Amino acid sequence: MITLRLTVDDISTVLRVYNQIEIQRADTQDGTYTTISGLGPIDLYPATNNYSIVDDDGEATDWYRSRYICSAAGIDQTCCTNGCTGNTSAWSEPVLGEAGDLFYNPLFPDEISYGTDDQQIIRRIRTYIGDPVGLRREYGEDAASSIHPDGKTYELDEKGWPVSVFMNNEAYNDSSNPTVNGYRYLRFNEYIDIESEPVLRSTSSGTCDDYETITYGVDIWYYTFRHSDRQIMEAYDLCPIPPGLTAANVTTEAYVLQTAINLLYQENWEDAIEDGAVVTDEQSRYDPTPGLRFRNDLLDKLNKKLDNLVNGLVLRGIEGVLLD
Repeated sequence: MITLRLTVDDISTVLRVYNQIEIQRADTQDGTYTTISGLGPIDLYPATNNYSIVDDDGEATDWYRSRYICSAAGIDQTCCTNGCTGNTSAWSEPVLGEAGDLFYNPLFPDEISYGTDDQQIIRRIRTYIGDPVGLRREYGEDAASSIHPDGKTYELDEKGWPVSVFMNNEAYNDSSNPTVNGYRYLRFNEYIDIESEPVLRSTSSGTCDDYETITYGVDIWYYTFRHSDRQIMEAYDLCPIPPGLTAANVTTEAYVLQTAINLLYQENWEDAIEDGAVVTDEQSRYDPTPGLRFRNDLLDKLNKKLDNLVNGLVLRGIEGVLLD
């Protein structure tokens, strides 16, 4: 299953000519693209920039492309009444629906763009420490409460990195505006606490003159994690040679295991110092012991796995056996 997420930067301009997004799929990048039943087309709405659709039969190796169309079947038929029925835009560049890309066509740049080899190292370490990347969205009037009193800072609910940022229907997808601080704070160059103006969106009846009034404020998609890719790679690059090995026989897997152990040990130390006490009052009880115990068990398993690897690498260099 693949979830496609598409962003229309200037929806008001697009709606003057088109009212839907058409999607096609192919087995290879240069293969034959076909329209799949149930995979669109997606109706476009005024003041709505972000759209998503699920391809239940999609695979990580499938390729997708999209284009705008004007169809009499669309919700907003203004383009059709203007005689534009059948109009289509050019097809987008094909995009691979790989499982690692949780957000389809991200707009905000990566913190660091890593190559394939580094990405594989990062994924293996994430697997060992139980830190998969998640996807979260904060949007609407309620999310506006996360804007700080200075009017220029937005605080994310979780640690993460943005992939799409819209404030009051205006795109902010440049790493210089906003800047990301501590993976929790988005600092904008201008004020973002201005209330959005009411906009019109067609209702489910599908007629051009039947609208409801709604307002838009915050709309932020971002990846969530305990450790960012940069933090993981920095820990990997600074990782010393595991005990028992040398520069001549150490392997990438040994470094990966040692880095995972170091990261988990650091987390355990921080949690034990900052949040390791059992807290009990008349109505509730907070006990972090099970989580700390589980992490200790995971550390023991990783240490055993590394010991077995080290022993195998050491024995690999022995060519004979001395009999006394």
